[in-house]
Amino acid sequence: MRSLQTLRAAGIAALLATASTGIASAADMLAPPPPPPMMQAPPPLDVGGGFYLRGDVGTGLYSNSSIRTVPAVAGLRTIDSSIDGTHFIGIGAGYQYNSYLRTDFTAEYRLDAKHRHTDVFTGPPVNSNLITGKVGGFVALANAYVDLGTWHRITPFVGVGAGFATMTMGKTTDYNLTAGGAVGGTGPSKTQTRFAWALHAGVGYDLTQNWKAEAAYRYLRIGDVNGGQVTCAGACPYNVRINSLASHDIKVGLRYAFADMAAPMYAPGPLVRKY
Repeated sequence: MRSLQTLRAAGIAALLATASTGIASAADMLAPPPPPPMMQAPPPLDVGGGFYLRGDVGTGLYSNSSIRTVPAVAGLRTIDSSIDGTHFIGIGAGYQYNSYLRTDFTAEYRLDAKHRHTDVFTGPPVNSNLITGKVGGFVALANAYVDLGTWHRITPFVGVGAGFATMTMGKTTDYNLTAGGAVGGTGPSKTQTRFAWALHAGVGYDLTQNWKAEAAYRYLRIGDVNGGQVTCAGACPYNVRINSLASHDIKVGLRYAFADMAAPMYAPGPLVRKY
């Protein structure tokens, strides 16, 4: 009798052990592994968007110390001179190194602006002349800027630039005012290349992650610009020279930055072992 009870107890224990093992195995089979958690990409280096392209349009108000004829002629003096403003269009490419420093190379075409000056020759004989012409050209600069921080998408900046200006003074015409405005002489166009430098100040505005609008002031120093030799009667031949030509420019433009969006990264799933 005792043996029968012992066998019955052993059978029940074995049955319970088998059932618990089956339940555990079923639980292992039914429970799916947890999904791999999403994790953010590591913060990218502060490269500020990297390469960018730019385009600008603007207007310039020329200034100069004087417009005169060279070589100087005894008894000849300039009594009035002026030069009109101009417009320009430019393109460029650059690189943003970090949140504060960027550089670019720009090239622009400046439309012709009319210049004129009046001189008087004390004689003998007494004579007065109006000399007119046009000046325009091409400017290329390497620029460096410091962005001064961003507030509400607005980024003020300052910068400097250096390069060259290839300026052409077109046909020069000498009108003899004493003779009633008759043409007293003409000179051919002349093209020269000069060292140029610039100072910049402006603001950028973030339109999107990639597009930025810009408005800026620029002081552009070009230097002396000479015209072709004028041949005429009297105090000739001579050349017209615009001394210390500079321009106060206002420009607006757009910049497009090639910024890459970082793709999300996933952590590896948990290690599952089967026994």
